[in-house]
Amino acid sequence: MTWVDNIEKHWRDSNYDMRSISPNHDIQQCIRGFKLLANIPWDRVDDVIIPFNVSKSFHWFLVVFRIKLRCLHVYDSMMGGTLHDKNVNIIVGKLATMIPLFLMSTKFYGKRLDMYANKLPNYVDKSQSDPLEVKHMARVPQQEESFNDCGLYTCLFAEYINNGGFDMHYVDIDTKYHRQRYATIIWHYERTKNDDSAINESELK
Repeated sequence: MTWVDNIEKHWRDSNYDMRSISPNHDIQQCIRGFKLLANIPWDRVDDVIIPFNVSKSFHWFLVVFRIKLRCLHVYDSMMGGTLHDKNVNIIVGKLATMIPLFLMSTKFYGKRLDMYANKLPNYVDKSQSDPLEVKHMARVPQQEESFNDCGLYTCLFAEYINNGGFDMHYVDIDTKYHRQRYATIIWHYERTKNDDSAINESELK
């Protein structure tokens, strides 16, 4: 079940008590640092990178949970269409509502007392269950309408952010170059794995 599936499920169930979520719940597991092959507990980081897919339009975009800012930053390579923006806003709005409730259920806030000790403005005088702020990042690189490059752009957004590049208004993306670069990285990974007779974790299942 994907993040979107989980959000949709609990959004529909208005009587669901978030305090009774099982520790084995997929989203609980992710927040606590499990479930994914490469994961770190959210209480040990300041930013969480979450790729999303709008199934209605087969479009990928990126959401970054800026924990200290208590805000979701949205990086979308195809902004501007009324229907598209509406579909993205629906998904992000549900995420903004559900994340604080899951954080409460995992006792996340008790592990990040620094945010209260430092009196961060986005946490002072706010209920822990209040929805997160949502900020759509303006002036991010935009894909050409006739190309299906959203997945490539989403990967690049994640790469820039992982290197501290949250402001991308200056970025000029050469899609041909980056496709070749990613293909080379994957080819090198597979060749190294074969040379070492290695098996990754997903292949053991």
